[in-house]
Amino acid sequence: MSEILKLQPEEVMPKIQEGAQFIDVMDEEGNSSVTYDGIEATQITLLQLLEKLQWMDKSPFYIAGGFDEASGFKAANLLHHQGFENVAYIAGGIQAWFQAGFPVKFIESSCSTDSCSTGSCGTGYEEDDLYGGGCSGCSCGH
Repeated sequence: MSEILKLQPEEVMPKIQEGAQFIDVMDEEGNSSVTYDGIEATQITLLQLLEKLQWMDKSPFYIAGGFDEASGFKAANLLHHQGFENVAYIAGGIQAWFQAGFPVKFIESSCSTDSCSTGSCGTGYEEDDLYGGGCSGCSCGH
């Protein structure tokens, strides 16, 4: 049986150019504040990946990346244990990708300029708005 490969960011682009499929793992709610840029990727949660496995082609080489190394490894491990032989994950996740000089795309939050200026993210949930939990990642810091 094959093993799960741990790829350095510099090793990813050549694999993608050879036809590898890239899986960008999002958090459990399907959110991502930053994503890999410049490569075609399937953005998916681990649960969605689990649900989709039975319809996926097992022949391509799959590379998983996420916010951190653990999320990419979890996706690669899931594929590997379901019989996918050609799987890898990005060492260090998106932070290592960015530090290696590869492009990332920041996803805008749902906060509006008006709500940031009032100190509230305007989620409609008083507790979230009060404690700034409604939209972490606002440019204003909420």
